[in-house]
Amino acid sequence: MEVLRSVRPPLSASDMMRRAWRAAILLATAGTMAACATGRGRSRAAAVTPAADSWPVVTREHVDLWLHGYAMITRDVAQVPVFRRGYRDSIEAVRHRDNVLTALDANHAKLATLMAQNPEISNGQFVPLYFTSWDQMVKAADDFVHGDGSRGDVEPADRRAFAILASMYPTVQDREWLRLFTQSLGDESDHFYHQYWTAQQQQRHGIVVAVDSLWRSMRPRFQRFLTNTGQTDGQIVLSLVLGGEGRTMNASPQHNIVVVTMPDSLAGVAEPIYVFAHEIVQLISNQAVGANTTAEQQRDGTAAGFSPTAAVRGGEMLLERVAPELADGFMRYYLSQAGVAAPAGNPEAAFVGAFPLPTAITADMDRQIGSRLTGT
Repeated sequence: MEVLRSVRPPLSASDMMRRAWRAAILLATAGTMAACATGRGRSRAAAVTPAADSWPVVTREHVDLWLHGYAMITRDVAQVPVFRRGYRDSIEAVRHRDNVLTALDANHAKLATLMAQNPEISNGQFVPLYFTSWDQMVKAADDFVHGDGSRGDVEPADRRAFAILASMYPTVQDREWLRLFTQSLGDESDHFYHQYWTAQQQQRHGIVVAVDSLWRSMRPRFQRFLTNTGQTDGQIVLSLVLGGEGRTMNASPQHNIVVVTMPDSLAGVAEPIYVFAHEIVQLISNQAVGANTTAEQQRDGTAAGFSPTAAVRGGEMLLERVAPELADGFMRYYLSQAGVAAPAGNPEAAFVGAFPLPTAITADMDRQIGSRLTGT
């Protein structure tokens, strides 16, 4: 379902905000009334009351800046793109309009070439999730590069940062890429991105408030699954850069970060929850893929190919149990992310056709999701 639908005449911003909040309240009420209902025949677990301050919705400039840099130099060809569809083109249009040229433009070709030579550099997209600010990241990267990747005499407090960077940029060539990328992003921030990001946050403040309101109403329904998968607490980071493929760090049950898409408008207020479901189910979907593929399939890449699809299917299965009123919207959103037109009626057949999986994997995911929700 769509949480908000377009109507005519056009609504004012205040009217749209009221409808977003009303939708959040209605969804919460529906969840309470349907506590004993089923989603396609599956039993639903009772909601759990989470801590008041758990899983807040936030925004983080250093996370967006880092992902923005990757988006501008990455050729994203996945079925469900990591980055928002059309992101690079939209940013380039803004830069052209404002006559912006930074070191990221000047070094684009070299950065893209080095990444093409070593695609593993793309793993560095997760780096900002381990740091709390841009300055902290720059210092760690600078010390790491100048220390030639060696911990040497690094203070104990900095060793974790070195270990993270070393796992993602292990070679001399990788460290040269990191040096150039960080330097280029600093100039990008100074001459374009900081101003752009700040303006976008101001424009989208109402959207962030609406997402937070909807999430607060839905969060108790997810808490049992989160707790029973070792994701008890964390942060949901709304990103201007990402699309349907979020970015997640699971450091401990109490320290998780899930980066999800920020909607373009109030009509997409549920999109962050779709991506959140897609992300938090991956601990289960990856296990199901591993348990239901052969050693040969794991060697030849077949199993790895199943994993992105399993996360999409698993996210829908989770919503069917905890928030079935969002399942239709989830399927339509991911069909759009895959570039597939959703039918006017029930999208389930188109969704399953676009994201096919062996029955053994889907059955295992369904069993595991049910188990985590009931605690059995």
